[in-house]
Amino acid sequence: MIDQLQDRLDIEKALRHYAIGLDERRWEEWDLAFAADAAIDFTPMGGKRETPAQMRERLGKPDPAWLFAQHPLYNTVIELAGDTAKAFSHYQMETGRRGESEGEIVRVSGGGAYEDTLARTDAGWRITERRVFMKWKETRRVRDEVTRG
Repeated sequence: MIDQLQDRLDIEKALRHYAIGLDERRWEEWDLAFAADAAIDFTPMGGKRETPAQMRERLGKPDPAWLFAQHPLYNTVIELAGDTAKAFSHYQMETGRRGESEGEIVRVSGGGAYEDTLARTDAGWRITERRVFMKWKETRRVRDEVTRG
């Protein structure tokens, strides 16, 4: 029983490494989410399937317009099966990029679900496949109300 509770905590930690690593551009955190042969599949929402390394390379390039991102996870349900697991989580995402005019932000809000397959590795629980589903999305232009330094 205690081992299963620890597994669940460790799985949720791996899921959060993805969000924190991506949102904060802390790629060392991002790396703690995935197994070496993992895949991230955005095809259910019209995107592409790629490795975490490919996604990191694409998103890790300097982008002066990028301001912020947040991807909180909630409603996580985990099914353990020995050294593998399935997890389902809802997410809500907020991103912000500089707009065309001074002080303008292009905000993208959305929400959806992650379906994850995980495996216990020598380094701990890691995502082997993440499928991403978008349920809703809204893009709008707003005034930046944050003083940035």
